[in-house]
Amino acid sequence: MPLNEWIFWSSVAFLLFVTVCYPLLAAMLGLFRRHQGPAWSGEPGVSLIITAYNEEKHIKEKLENSLGLNYPKEKLEIIVASDGSTDRTHDMVNAFRNEGVKLYAYDRLGKTAIQNESVKKSSGEIIVFSDANAMYRKDAVRKLVANFGDERVGCVSGQLVYKKSAENLTGLCESAYWNYEKFIKYRESRISSLIGVNGSIYAIRKSDYVEIGNDLISDLVEPLEIVRHGKKVVYEPEAISEEESSATYREEFERKIRIFTRTIHGLFRMKALLNPFQYGIFSIQLWIHKIFRYLMPFALLSAALSLIFLTDRFFYYILYCLMITTLIFAMIAKFTEYSDKRNWFFNVIYYSLTVNFALVLAWLNVLKGKTITIWPTERGS
Repeated sequence: MPLNEWIFWSSVAFLLFVTVCYPLLAAMLGLFRRHQGPAWSGEPGVSLIITAYNEEKHIKEKLENSLGLNYPKEKLEIIVASDGSTDRTHDMVNAFRNEGVKLYAYDRLGKTAIQNESVKKSSGEIIVFSDANAMYRKDAVRKLVANFGDERVGCVSGQLVYKKSAENLTGLCESAYWNYEKFIKYRESRISSLIGVNGSIYAIRKSDYVEIGNDLISDLVEPLEIVRHGKKVVYEPEAISEEESSATYREEFERKIRIFTRTIHGLFRMKALLNPFQYGIFSIQLWIHKIFRYLMPFALLSAALSLIFLTDRFFYYILYCLMITTLIFAMIAKFTEYSDKRNWFFNVIYYSLTVNFALVLAWLNVLKGKTITIWPTERGS
């Protein structure tokens, strides 16, 4: 087999293994292995920590949502951790002071840093982390807490649902991506442990919390630390957090670069977990779900470049024409994002390309030694 042909099919096989074979394999293994610990029948003290930076647009609704949760008010501590907000966020939070809401105002330190500091000041046995734009279903906290009846569990992730996925194609694509992720997360949780959690809704035993570096992404590194210390991270799909999706591809693209950059740094920091002789099947999950997934843009590039050199053969020429045609229609679909939702297929292709391009830029950030600790909140403007 010629080298270009070998590169092409090896790249295609790699992509299919990561995106199709692994989820199916996880689904099959999940049928035989599952977490089923006893539910916690009690009502432990819970500290709900809401991180906020210039969230005047959402903070009032978020606090009303939090106060309306189906959990005993005397056992629910609500904390707003403000990361140097300069808008009306502080005034709006202080308006809820008589209802027991606490405001911890910090200098601009970054999300992870203020989470670390707020956990030290919290009083709950269970810590729930949330974002200002994340609205919980009434029973969300109760559903999270129930999983801690199993002493092996150190962290529980809820489910993220996008409220407006049907209103713009960015939301449709992001919702499709999260449905795919949820399929994998649910199976991984049954097999061993989750690799990462939904940053807008997850809970940790305070006694298991590990203070991590300010430049690290807490919703990946914190659960990895939980696993490293011998506890399980499980998925609770009935604990639901609702958010609005990003309004545009541009917003989502910039968000992805930030998340991917912080995630890659976190994976390097937690590289000890990649040893399957020490961490077993969890290490294999981490390799495939994160490391291999983050190498996908390079496999796509190698497949595309090798295909160019195979166009002298009819079969590969047809594949090349299909690739070019799909790319052209994907670019056209991008400019009809709001006007014609019949182009959803090509919008998904365009979305996938932007995600992979964001991964390439994230790798470049890491190679240049760039870290991201703080960032603007566009939704607060």
